[in-house]
Amino acid sequence: MLLNLLNTIRSHFFSMAVLATLYFGWLHRDDNYLSAETGTGYLLGIVGGSLMLTLLLYPLSKRIALLSRLIPIRYWFGIHMFLGVVGPVMVLFHSNFQMGSTNSNIALFSMLLVAGSGVIGRYIYTHIHHGLYGTRVTLKELKQKTEDEHAELLKLYASDEKLNSLLEGMEEKALRPYTSLTKSIIHVIYLAINSHRAKSKVLRVLKKSHMEDSEDKILPDKKVVAQLVKHYTLALRQTAAFKVYERLFSLWHILHLPLFFMMIITAIIHIFAVHMY
Repeated sequence: MLLNLLNTIRSHFFSMAVLATLYFGWLHRDDNYLSAETGTGYLLGIVGGSLMLTLLLYPLSKRIALLSRLIPIRYWFGIHMFLGVVGPVMVLFHSNFQMGSTNSNIALFSMLLVAGSGVIGRYIYTHIHHGLYGTRVTLKELKQKTEDEHAELLKLYASDEKLNSLLEGMEEKALRPYTSLTKSIIHVIYLAINSHRAKSKVLRVLKKSHMEDSEDKILPDKKVVAQLVKHYTLALRQTAAFKVYERLFSLWHILHLPLFFMMIITAIIHIFAVHMY
């Protein structure tokens, strides 16, 4: 838990540092302090391009045993994430945040497309793993979490039949099989929008149960119940969304690799054109 928190803080700090660096570069793009053809600007292009080429080491580490023995795959993933940000930032400073020749523009936009794709992939990845560097989440694990929250609510309210019926109905609707990706995305969005109403509905049933049983027993604290209901509806949404994120990640993976190779090809053409002409 503490390790995940530290990783999250480090990730946020790194993101803020990158955004501040990009903002600085954008503000001073007209100062002509860097040239793509010579000096530091040229060096940034070479180093940035080389770093992006080394991104291939991560997928290769999954297939070449020697690489995974030298460095565990989870660390290759961290290197991949780090270089996937630092490389494009260097190239942007190399270009001085400005447009150039046709071939350089194509290479630049290809790189930005891959970088944007990486950001989307990172977002999807965190929804099917325990954080960036954690293990993969399983559907069984999420369903168990939903069942545990369900059982905890019933435990507080002595297996109230109305409550159990309501929770089972919500789970049936939320966890129904998806017929298509489009419908499943719409369904997950609906669940997110409807989550507040679902919480209110559960709390109304609990309030009614409270009024009926108040003379017979001591009932739990309202804040505790509200927090438990919140956890329950969140677990329900996470379970419903899991298959969607799995499918999206699979599709993203199919798209990301061709984009990466397109970037490499356009970069090679750009380098060849610059040095030939």
